[in-house]
Amino acid sequence: MKLLLAGVLMACTIQLTWAQEVQDQLAWQYYRNGEYAKAAPLYLQLYESKQAKTYLHYYIICQIGIKEYETTIEVVRKAIRRTRDIALYVDMGYLYEQAGDSRRAMECYQEPIKEFPQTMEGITALGNVYVNYGQFEYAEMTYEFGRKILGNPDEFRFEMGQVYYAQRRFQAMVDEYFALLLSQPQYMPTVQAMIRNALEHDVDQTLLQMTLDKTYASIQQLPGIPVYYDMLIWVLIQKNDYLEAVNQTIAMDRRNHSPGEKTLQLARQASDEGFTDAALTAYRYLIDQGPEAPSVNTGRVKATGSVYRAARIEYLLTRIAKQEEETIRDRQSWLNLSEQIQQTIDDLGKSTETIALLLEWARLRSEYLGDYPGALALIEEILVLPGLYPGFRTESLLLKGDVQLVSGDPWEANFTYAMIALENPDNVSGATARFRKAQLAWFTGNIPMAMAQLEVIKGSTSQPIANDAFELSLLIRENRNESDSSNGQLDELAAIDYLIFKKDYTSALTQNDSILQSIPQDEPAFDDFLYRKGSLLFRLGRNEEAVQVYGQLLDRYRYEYWGHKALFELGCWYQDQLKDDENATRIFNDFIRDFPNSFYFLDARDRLKALLDRSAQ
Repeated sequence: MKLLLAGVLMACTIQLTWAQEVQDQLAWQYYRNGEYAKAAPLYLQLYESKQAKTYLHYYIICQIGIKEYETTIEVVRKAIRRTRDIALYVDMGYLYEQAGDSRRAMECYQEPIKEFPQTMEGITALGNVYVNYGQFEYAEMTYEFGRKILGNPDEFRFEMGQVYYAQRRFQAMVDEYFALLLSQPQYMPTVQAMIRNALEHDVDQTLLQMTLDKTYASIQQLPGIPVYYDMLIWVLIQKNDYLEAVNQTIAMDRRNHSPGEKTLQLARQASDEGFTDAALTAYRYLIDQGPEAPSVNTGRVKATGSVYRAARIEYLLTRIAKQEEETIRDRQSWLNLSEQIQQTIDDLGKSTETIALLLEWARLRSEYLGDYPGALALIEEILVLPGLYPGFRTESLLLKGDVQLVSGDPWEANFTYAMIALENPDNVSGATARFRKAQLAWFTGNIPMAMAQLEVIKGSTSQPIANDAFELSLLIRENRNESDSSNGQLDELAAIDYLIFKKDYTSALTQNDSILQSIPQDEPAFDDFLYRKGSLLFRLGRNEEAVQVYGQLLDRYRYEYWGHKALFELGCWYQDQLKDDENATRIFNDFIRDFPNSFYFLDARDRLKALLDRSAQ
């Protein structure tokens, strides 16, 4: 009999629990849909049966939503009598405030101060309720009283910082956060995130400088506190002052006699963000420290390398990027850089650790020195390196095919690209190789083969490659004369594109100018040659002339393909090369307005957002 009764009770309990779960889900569904009149009674029933304050909270929100204040106040009053939870006075105060009774609201807000909690948990809970209802002055008062009761002036630093953040009292917020870091440095990522969020609401744009000033003052008052130096470097990075950030990081490494991991990481970050001078300064410092640094996992370079070895490799990679960014075409500059790479490879050896530098060296020798045999020989050495990853193999083969193509060996290049496509049927590398085969057919005048390849590639899952395929296909279709067996100006366009592929920009510009002078402006291909002229001038660093040419293109062909692409590229050049954020912002705004269906719309939107975020700092 007892067993039967226990079983019945258990079944009833399970059924009740299941019913409450269903009720909970239904209440949440009503609440989420804004059906507060239906959700409120369900939440009240759940609160009365489970006595969980969360349900009371949702009940209050629902009742406020339907402006049922008197009934709700009575429910909260009963809950206070039953639970003695003084934080509920704040809920009742908010209800009175919403009902328009400011006197009673004030009395309720002040009530918890009279019966102030004596534990950290109680003080924190009360402060949170004040914050939730926007009563920041009472929240501040709560935390101040709490510090006195607990006898610890460093309690509630984070909570107080949040209160000041909500009030936009940024100086007080920064002061609290820096006091927090002194006692609990592990909060540094959280503090940085809060300051970063506050920057979005910094109307006066003074918060970053305010934080920098506080950092310097903290270091001066309390020298030797590591977290303040870390904050200094972080603030300098937020201000894009990477060179000073590098100098401070180097100074910190010297003080701590560290092997330089922080400097290496900052060098990489500066390089990735385009601050190559700062990156080079950091790399040079690490190189000057010599090869005695202990082995570490350096990230870009394999785990067998030290900070010193990583710095030597990445310094040269950054040098290559800098010379390319500055459109340096002087052969002697590239010869000097090639000699430095040669010395570094001799010192460090050819291995998977140095493969990134080896690949760039091969590319440099091909593109800037015209040393095609040397580049090909180096690539062959890379391909037989022990432990070569598949990705590096594919990258090496792509470079091999490119060198074969620019050196005048299209048949071998075609074979290499076919091998890559076969080994990579469903990834970006395979799509790139197939596009190279289409370009090869284009360069060599095999228009039918080029079009057949392009039709396949236009469906590629790699959007940039699909865009390039569409662009070349469009160029051919618009200039091809089906009634004429000759390719006409297509051959001239292909010849110029081949020179561009070889990075022989001077010859390409000379040939392009000759054609522009010989054809009338109403010729269908005129805009094709005009676009190439502007693009080539930019590549040669003749920016003012390039802007003028793109201006001509936009005046006449703005809403045609090359016109809209020129507008996008003009914005990119203003942003990346000319560092003219104002004009870049204007251009990307125009682009987004006029070309919402463009291939480049998403890129333009992202660039505009980055520009606006930077201008807001």
